[in-house]
Amino acid sequence: MARRQDIRLVQGRPLRLQLRRSSRARHLRLDVTPRRGVEVVVPRWATRRDVDALLADAESWLAEKAEVHGVWDGPRRRQWTSGDHVSLLGEPHVLELAPLPEGRKRPRVTVMPFELLLELPAMELLDPRPALERWLRRFAGDELRRRTRHWSDRTGLAPSRVIVGERTSRWGSCSARGTLSYCYRLVMAPREVVDAVVVHELCHLRHMHHGPEFHAMVRRLYPDHDEAMVWLRTRGHELEV
Repeated sequence: MARRQDIRLVQGRPLRLQLRRSSRARHLRLDVTPRRGVEVVVPRWATRRDVDALLADAESWLAEKAEVHGVWDGPRRRQWTSGDHVSLLGEPHVLELAPLPEGRKRPRVTVMPFELLLELPAMELLDPRPALERWLRRFAGDELRRRTRHWSDRTGLAPSRVIVGERTSRWGSCSARGTLSYCYRLVMAPREVVDAVVVHELCHLRHMHHGPEFHAMVRRLYPDHDEAMVWLRTRGHELEV
């Protein structure tokens, strides 16, 4: 997938956006989120003229969304401070930032029932987001693999491999070789949403499509699947680091 930055005038105001050409996309699509800013997903067949027409048609909507999310100048990075809430499996934890004890150099994270203590070197306290993200990736790797093993045992559907990392367009995927991939930020969602995604991807091991057989299998194994997907579509943008 090729990506490039661009700046366009939208209602007389410069807007920074990203063009992402995708071989999987069937239609031109506009996405606006705090994390990625304004993104234009461009199918292989689309031309620059097609992109220009889409942006012109969506100008009012685009200006409104860019204003709501504060992304006129590109993606917005959250500034984490003590007292902010970090969601772990849907449960809010109050973030507490503190300097490392004397003699220690490596960041230390302690998870308590309603608190997440992040002890960092003095310089990292100025911007704790990288350290928080590193820890959250490790936590997500453990938790998402654990939930996959749980549902694999219950369903008899076993992936060949599980990968947890960053995903820009999907919360999970299943490859033809049986590899399941998850976005690490999924671990911030409620547990029932996490499980719905896990079951969804496991079912792709049997049906590599979204046809009636696939949906029937998903709903049989996880009856609350559709409600969980609605939650992700409407609130997934909240799962940001």
